[in-house]
Amino acid sequence: MMKEKKGIMRKMIKINNRVLMALISMVIITTLIGGCSTKKTATDVQQKTFVDMTGKTVNIPAVDKIDRVAVLTSPQVQIMYILGVQDKICAMTASQYRYKLFEKFYPRQAQIPAPRAQAADMNVEALLNSNPQFAIGSEMDMDLVDKTTKIPTVRVATNNNPADVFKTRKAEVQMFGEIFGAKERADKYCQYLDSVLDILTKKTSVIPNNEKAKVYLGYGADHLTTYGGDTYMQYQIEAAGCLNASQEISSVAGKEGGLSNISLENLLKWDPDVIVIDTGSPQDMKKDPTWSKLKAVKNDKVYILPVGGFIWNRPSSESAALLPLWLGTKSYPAQLKDISMDNEIKKYWKDILGFSLTDDDVKSILNPPSTTSGSGTGGGTGGGTGQGTGQGKK
Repeated sequence: MMKEKKGIMRKMIKINNRVLMALISMVIITTLIGGCSTKKTATDVQQKTFVDMTGKTVNIPAVDKIDRVAVLTSPQVQIMYILGVQDKICAMTASQYRYKLFEKFYPRQAQIPAPRAQAADMNVEALLNSNPQFAIGSEMDMDLVDKTTKIPTVRVATNNNPADVFKTRKAEVQMFGEIFGAKERADKYCQYLDSVLDILTKKTSVIPNNEKAKVYLGYGADHLTTYGGDTYMQYQIEAAGCLNASQEISSVAGKEGGLSNISLENLLKWDPDVIVIDTGSPQDMKKDPTWSKLKAVKNDKVYILPVGGFIWNRPSSESAALLPLWLGTKSYPAQLKDISMDNEIKKYWKDILGFSLTDDDVKSILNPPSTTSGSGTGGGTGGGTGQGTGQGKK
């Protein structure tokens, strides 16, 4: 009997040892798997093949796997808000720090790393430290990212026909909508833009060419940097039913975005009906013996460029929708008297971005501090070369 009991005990010990060893093995395997999963990279998660605006094929995470994206131009940062996916931005461009309205609704933006200083000027180490799954930006910036990192890049086209400015803005938003699975919000922006352009066409198409307002957009302290006739701005001005006073100027060899310098003699010759500046004040121009000779200055038709989520003199979703409308109301107050820019700005921010602006917010957009509104030649280099490099007019 004792022998039988001892035999049973030995068998039970052997079984318990096997169970214990099995449990230990399971713990070890689980630990190893867990340790590996914490080190997953973008290449380890589910991927999809994507073709960007330049025709480049890139592998990026599937929609539900996207968590961290470097958006390296300010106009494209706007699109993240349009789609409601700003929480996925892990790196951006430094110029976005200058425009604070988004921070009111999304305070985290102030803490997002900004490795991009300006076009093709990138702190690569800071970009890598932000650990993006992929980066989005202009061709120039993405070329730099490709050369210096292994981060997958998605390109926004910057060499489109300037006449396609509105088509290009919609294509950008739709591309982002496809990437982030937000087609409905992308479509809503496109529909809004089309509706604005349709309203302007109906309101201004009856104005004869010889009665259309000549508009001059002058940037910088001397107001002598502008957009010529071969830039995207030519077509945004035309969308407002106006004429670009500087349309004879070529952007060839101009600054980023197609900005070119002119002489004061040019401006005196053009004698525009409306002038838009981003620095200084209309009052200062009235005091100047030369500027005060201009029709726009004499008639109090000098205005400060609005500043919303970004400056309105760059090719962005916001400026495409709101700048022509604003120019139209300033140039043709009688024809567009039923359009309230205060209401339109509130509508855009509420319906497209999902944020409710106060009256003071709108006032700050339409009346920005004239010394901080952002020069067209300053840090607002987002948007790449923004359709400003077409073949110049002679």
